Amino acid sequence: MFAIIRTKKHKTISSVARSAGHTFREQATPNANSAITHKNPVSGAGSTQSLLTCLSDRLPEARRRDAVVCIEYLITASPEAFKRHGGHLEDAGSGYFHDAMRWLRERHGNENILCAVVHLDETTPHLVAYVVPITRDGRLSARDFLGGPKLMRAMQDSFHFSCGKNRGLLRGIQGSKAHHGEVSHFYAALHGHEQQEQKLTRSDYVAKAFGYETEQWKQAQATAHTQSQGVAVHSVERKATQARAQALERAERQSEITAKRLKQLGVELDKRELSLTLREEEISRRKPDLDIALARVEAMERIIVEQNNIRKHTLLLSHTIKPRYSPQPRH
Repeated sequence: MFAIIRTKKHKTISSVARSAGHTFREQATPNANSAITHKNPVSGAGSTQSLLTCLSDRLPEARRRDAVVCIEYLITASPEAFKRHGGHLEDAGSGYFHDAMRWLRERHGNENILCAVVHLDETTPHLVAYVVPITRDGRLSARDFLGGPKLMRAMQDSFHFSCGKNRGLLRGIQGSKAHHGEVSHFYAALHGHEQQEQKLTRSDYVAKAFGYETEQWKQAQATAHTQSQGVAVHSVERKATQARAQALERAERQSEITAKRLKQLGVELDKRELSLTLREEEISRRKPDLDIALARVEAMERIIVEQNNIRKHTLLLSHTIKPRYSPQPRH
């Protein structure tokens, strides 16, 4: 069971609008249960038009033509995780998605999060957030957040530590060569295989022939599109699974090498400990002889000191004592 986070970079306003149409259920969404769509918690902009207005107000007027104007985050977890927790992960008030929003605010600042929607009307609950990639010093730069493998690994580590680890969710396998798919493909991977074929009637075909698409036709078209995405994603998922398996095998081999090395180090430490023990025993056996030798040395040092003191005293007396008379010289 994994904590899952995906990102998509939008370089145009129209790209954001197309994505928002699905997020706000303003277009046909076959994999969503329309009866409970109203339960989807929404924070910030509540429609595509509102989102685009907020985005335009937030973007700097002067920017590169190919600049990323918005980052779309998709945050969820393995379906088994929601089942195991009895649905508590979908609690937007104090649960998994609440922590995810706090993580986003710390990462981007609350003023740059234009909208966040938790989809509870799909099989696997997930959060979608639209963020303007403005840095702390006021630059529009998605590169500062998603620029390269190093930053992406750091993002995965940070998200897992803040939102997944305390719930027993795993982080994606580090060292895997699997690539993150597009957010839209990830939707297909979650739900594409579960779609049921839409049955079209003769009236639906007649209406289409006259240029009018019935609601049933739109649903069938959306389902077909989703299923085609799921087929395309299946190959990617298989390759990703193989890459993860290879990464696990490499990690297992490295663990075995490390274990052997640790075992060798343990043997060396045991040998050194035995050598130290033998030396300590040898010192213990020779301690009485060493004590006697030390006592002799100390006694010799005292004798030498006493002899030196006697010599000094004798020399001092020879210089201080004068004779009582001097013999007279004879002529």
